[in-house]
Amino acid sequence: MALGIYSLRIASMIAGILIVAACDRQPAAPPATDAAMTPAAQTPAPVAESSTDSSTATAIAAAVANPARPADDVAHDADRKPAETLTFFDVKPGEVVFEFVAGGGYFTELLSRTVGDTGRVVATREDAKRIADGRLPNVTAAEDREWGLAPDSVDLIFTAQNYHDVVNLKVERPPLLKNFLMILKPGGIFAVIDHSAEAGSADRDVGTLHRIDEATVVSEIKAAGFELVDTSDLLRNPNDTRTLAVFDPAIRGKTDQFILKFRKPAG
Repeated sequence: MALGIYSLRIASMIAGILIVAACDRQPAAPPATDAAMTPAAQTPAPVAESSTDSSTATAIAAAVANPARPADDVAHDADRKPAETLTFFDVKPGEVVFEFVAGGGYFTELLSRTVGDTGRVVATREDAKRIADGRLPNVTAAEDREWGLAPDSVDLIFTAQNYHDVVNLKVERPPLLKNFLMILKPGGIFAVIDHSAEAGSADRDVGTLHRIDEATVVSEIKAAGFELVDTSDLLRNPNDTRTLAVFDPAIRGKTDQFILKFRKPAG
């Protein structure tokens, strides 16, 4: 049975995400029990070193170096560090990836070329130009309310610079995150990248600065039943005061960003 987002309210609110995300981009199962909804400690669980092997590293390198990538994408690689990011999330050939709110498709292209002909990417809010005329044949655009993904069928869920928009638009995160949990295979990864707000600010800045406190994101996602298994400083910028809107010319493309790697429990 294919799964979508349960609530019509979620779908209608998500409809506005693309507009906000376009400004923000940096060119850019049964219900859980009460126990499962209890936030756990913020310390990441121990995680083994990346299992990225030579074939996976080659696939990622080839995806980044592919001459068919748009020049505008390539121009932002220095800021977005795509090879290191995909390596951190251990994206592999043959995987099934669900990209939530793809926007301009910067990562859609990279994910598509990394998973290759034996894998596929299902993406919501995908820029039609990105996949026009079959240029990324393993990418399928999905509707907000119907993703066409069965339970336990997805290796990786990926969302970049969107979680704060979901909060800003008052999308009901618990049912959304439960659906994410359901479509992931046991042990599957949920990848989250977003702009950092000041520590302790919670969701205060989601609508004004388009930033969110990392601790708030961790708390919500862990409460839904995910494990936080690793974090990365790849996109950290200690010179970002976190007090400017992310599209302010003084900081655009250079914001301090957190990278979080969650996992669906295997058992």
